[in-house]
Amino acid sequence: MEEMIRRFYRTTGVPELDELMYGLPRAGLALIYGSQKAGKTTFAMQAALKVAEEGRQILYLDTESGGVSQLRLYNLAAAMGVKQELIHRLISNVLIYQAGELSEQHKIVMDEWGGLVKKAEVGMFVIDSIAWHYHQRVMNAPTEHVGSVARELMGKLELQTKTLLNYAKNSGATVLFTSWSASKAKKAFEQHQIRELEKAAKKGLIDVRDLDIVLGTYGEDYIGGRFLGYIAKVIARIWRLQGDLRFFVIEAHREKPDNIGLYMRLTDRGLVPAQGAKPTRLENEMRRRLVEEEAVVVASDEDTDGGREARQPARGGLAGRKG
Repeated sequence: MEEMIRRFYRTTGVPELDELMYGLPRAGLALIYGSQKAGKTTFAMQAALKVAEEGRQILYLDTESGGVSQLRLYNLAAAMGVKQELIHRLISNVLIYQAGELSEQHKIVMDEWGGLVKKAEVGMFVIDSIAWHYHQRVMNAPTEHVGSVARELMGKLELQTKTLLNYAKNSGATVLFTSWSASKAKKAFEQHQIRELEKAAKKGLIDVRDLDIVLGTYGEDYIGGRFLGYIAKVIARIWRLQGDLRFFVIEAHREKPDNIGLYMRLTDRGLVPAQGAKPTRLENEMRRRLVEEEAVVVASDEDTDGGREARQPARGGLAGRKG
């Protein structure tokens, strides 16, 4: 059975997560989302280091202000217990790219990576996260154009996703996206901005159905919406709870039960199972408690850099307008 699983999934490096979701899909997309500081980037780096152990290269696109570096990878690998003589070889296989705007992200994915896959053995493509540049562009758009801008940007994200999956098709590489939760997306839009959009919808300046597109959710709980919901083989959410406690839950899976999760800790060794943690079904009452607790935790650090990141005002466009 294990041999069959590894034909279609690669290990996350955490046996308990492998049991929960088999691992990360080969030639498929995994979407990991959550609020700020939930551990999405840590999980992506853990996964990248495990793929590097295969001797394959990882193309890692960091869109969020240099949150990923070789030093951070080095520290994580050392804490994970990787032998000193192997660390440099592993992190040299992780090629880190940074994009300052969505057009640059598009060029890297469509052009630079397209050339690399013809020459190198790539085991993983990471975009961490797909939400950042999308929201920056949408927040800067004039109210009357925000719906059309959002649809255009969603189209680019869909094209990038299809292109990466095409790259991965023959090589068996994994495509890993991180994204924001819808609650973080709504927080990024100040209330007066949302009121402006609602007023514009009432006046007929934008279609009321565009509001979900503007937020990037398409009615789902994550940025990326229904397209990613259809195409992703695995969708998981990391709930941020008190201290270093997290709840990692499988929300959609092609071959495993949905809504099964595991309590974990965010440590210097990465995401690790909490002591005594066992797979737990996410029932409605439990979801309500998670929503309430995460809201309290996120609100408690609103004045930190992470909180300001979520509420960073755009210049021009919608930002600064009073409702």
